[in-house]
Amino acid sequence: MVLVTRIGAFAVVLAGLGGAAHAEDLSWIKADPAKKIVTADLVAGWNSENGALNFNGYYQGDMTLAVTVGWTVKVNFMNHDGMLPHSMLVTKQYAKDDIHIEAGNNQVAISKVYTDNPIRGLAPNDKDAFSFKTTDAGDYCLLCGVPRHGQQGMYVDLKVDPALTKSEVLIAKDAAASRP
Repeated sequence: MVLVTRIGAFAVVLAGLGGAAHAEDLSWIKADPAKKIVTADLVAGWNSENGALNFNGYYQGDMTLAVTVGWTVKVNFMNHDGMLPHSMLVTKQYAKDDIHIEAGNNQVAISKVYTDNPIRGLAPNDKDAFSFKTTDAGDYCLLCGVPRHGQQGMYVDLKVDPALTKSEVLIAKDAAASRP
């Protein structure tokens, strides 16, 4: 069963087996279809889910940001975790057992698309931003490059799909609710 909800310029798709659908606050993401820009405010350690190894409360690929080819994606990143450093970079999509122990500049799938020092990460309450144009269709990860964080599930998915007419946020139906 799949539940689709339209919120502004986004389609929110709650998909998967098991669990009950829940309301999602998508104030962290905005689309400008006229300019073909998606802006996402992604917060590391948003809550205690997965030991705070999450982005906006999501982890282990249970949230996917799906955009079409030719759009610009702007990511405003903040480390909300009060104890650990975190980072974000766009990598290829890995099988769970193939995620590198740490991910840095050599693991990026799109040149120069990462927060400052992805292996060391940003200190609590630090911010960074990056943007890129989606030129190649495919499945990618938004991954924390700090040692062991990606292996422990600190990643969400990015899908670049030329068939999309609107950006979508796909959320696994059994995912914990993100922002309250």
